[in-house]
Amino acid sequence: MKLRFTKMHGLGNDFVVLDDIAYPLPDDFDFARAAEFLCNRHFGIGGDGLLLLGKLDGRIAMRMWNPDGSEDMCGNGLRCIVALAKHRGYAEDTFEVATPVGLRRAEVLNGLVRVSMGEPQFEREAIPFSPPSDVLPRKGAVEYQLPVGDLVLSHVITLSTGSTHTVIFGPHPAEATFQNLSPLIENHAWFPHRTSIMWANVIAQNEIKIRIWERGAGETLACGTGACAVAIAAQITSRGQSPTKVHSKGGTLVIEWQSGQEIWKTGPAQIVFEGEVAFSDYSA
Repeated sequence: MKLRFTKMHGLGNDFVVLDDIAYPLPDDFDFARAAEFLCNRHFGIGGDGLLLLGKLDGRIAMRMWNPDGSEDMCGNGLRCIVALAKHRGYAEDTFEVATPVGLRRAEVLNGLVRVSMGEPQFEREAIPFSPPSDVLPRKGAVEYQLPVGDLVLSHVITLSTGSTHTVIFGPHPAEATFQNLSPLIENHAWFPHRTSIMWANVIAQNEIKIRIWERGAGETLACGTGACAVAIAAQITSRGQSPTKVHSKGGTLVIEWQSGQEIWKTGPAQIVFEGEVAFSDYSA
């Protein structure tokens, strides 16, 4: 079979998007295998994830798979879905998107996309996060120390913003340290579903510079759910305040959050190109 696709990115966090509204897919389509092939930068199209634009109960809907085939939630992917739905005339400037973690509100504003990201989750079962009982209390996001190999990392906070994130405050590590430690943390025994890692350097009360390692993808230029996690972790530890500009290699996202309320995230989303790819050897 041949697949029609759209290549998009949000601050360099790039995706292959399949439009199930205009080009319906078979009921038995294997999205995990498709993600492994389509996201491969040498044998496929290349991307940090596979996105599906569809409809659910009359609403625009999205799903996302990492390059290793695991399904996840993605904030930059959400903005791309919103931008494509508006571009193709499926939605107006303001609408709701059904996601695996609930409904998300969206606004298209002068070339930028602003989306709600739900409320952060701090309880261990919801993250999920399973440290030994003597490491930290069962409720509430607090700083802790994370043993990794022969090292013990300090100023660490783990929470969920639709996906599991571990924020580590301090100067960014050297290149070799980043490349060696990040996958060890991703697959650490305390994270039953793995974790993404946000190395966060606070440069002002409203600005944080991050370097990103996403579970299932490796280093990425931007991460929407991760930027949300960093901004919230900074607020609850008195390192920052809302709105927060979160700078990554791909650009800047603006995160707004007050305790007990939804997170809002604003940033660009762009179509790069569209095309068709043969997929007969990889479909279900």
